Amino acid sequence: MKNTSFRCLWIGQAFANLGDIFYVVGLISLLYNLTGSAFYLSLLPFITTIFRFISSLLAPLVIDRFPLKRIIVQSQWWKTILLVCLGIFIISFDHGVSAAVIFFIALISLLDGVAAPVSAALVPQLVPKEERMKANGFLNVITQTIFVAGWPLGSVLLISTNSSFIIWLTVLLYAVSTIYTGRIKVPEQTTDTVASSNWGSIKSGWVAIRQIPTIRTLISIDFITTLASSVWVAAVIYIYVEQNLQLGEEWWGYINTSYFVGMIFSGLIVIRFAKLLEKYIGFLITFGLFLSSLLILFFGTTSIPALALLLACLYGLPEQIREVIYTKLFQDHATEKTLAKIHAVSGAVINLTFAGSVLLLGFITETYSVKTTFQFSSTLIFLAFLYATFKRNDLQGKLCDQSLSSKSSNLPR
Repeated sequence: MKNTSFRCLWIGQAFANLGDIFYVVGLISLLYNLTGSAFYLSLLPFITTIFRFISSLLAPLVIDRFPLKRIIVQSQWWKTILLVCLGIFIISFDHGVSAAVIFFIALISLLDGVAAPVSAALVPQLVPKEERMKANGFLNVITQTIFVAGWPLGSVLLISTNSSFIIWLTVLLYAVSTIYTGRIKVPEQTTDTVASSNWGSIKSGWVAIRQIPTIRTLISIDFITTLASSVWVAAVIYIYVEQNLQLGEEWWGYINTSYFVGMIFSGLIVIRFAKLLEKYIGFLITFGLFLSSLLILFFGTTSIPALALLLACLYGLPEQIREVIYTKLFQDHATEKTLAKIHAVSGAVINLTFAGSVLLLGFITETYSVKTTFQFSSTLIFLAFLYATFKRNDLQGKLCDQSLSSKSSNLPR
């Protein structure tokens, strides 16, 4: 974890993540000032999700043809260049800016859909296997800390400056991220065999998931829990605060902050006790799902503000530990480019599932009540717990390694 390349990776990601937050803050403000329309604001998450989904599906075409480091560096450079073009366009033209903003959002989302799985696949090339759990926990702590600090900081900057300034600040952050990412030195790897056709490249990640029981089980669990995780979006929590707690809208921010504080604290636990946690991977996944189901049920029924904050914080603990474990198991069970493709498939599934679940849980909240929404979410997570218990043999690291070694020659690269 102390090597220079890993340091460049996490610093580069930190600047990129902070830039992503400022980018969204600046674009929301810009779109609202240009149009005054809630519809245009709703287009931002919709377009981002849809184009990341499309990009994730097509990412294997790029992954098969270029080194992973080159992909992530080039994607970050192009994001920087696109944002510079957007900034110049805003300054130079008065008409058609809103359409141009949406166009640039789509292009940047396409780049993000390729860069995200590649970035995740670089970690096992830079960190020894015995330190990956700690490294993943460290990266998650950095990400969640930036998320907690970035949104209020972006809001303060927006109040004291304007959207144009924030966009140019994002350009600077992206440029710094690209410089650090370019300094990463990836060890020489045996070149993976390129798929025989474009269709072969696209489906290779799906084939790998089908052939590796551990990853197939993890993505199935992730699919179910993603359906449930939309209870934490602003629309549901806002109604929860109003109906259950009967407090002002500022409590939506308090609950979100409490949730991410729990995730940060969980990441610190992973860093401190990584060796111990690795011995109980299967148990931590199953027990974490059971605990999450109970916590979200209690959270959805309580009307005590202090208890709601505590439960939100506690809910972040098993969520983060489970995420770190998932990442570790993915890294242990796939080769360099196969891992990137698996992350691309996972990203496509999660993006589409999350988009659908936001609509589903929003419908349940409006038709029934916010308590019913949390009960439904708790039930989904409990079903994931039952599935994980049934598939517990697939969640044991050593057994999975044996499974992988017997199939490695058949895996798509």
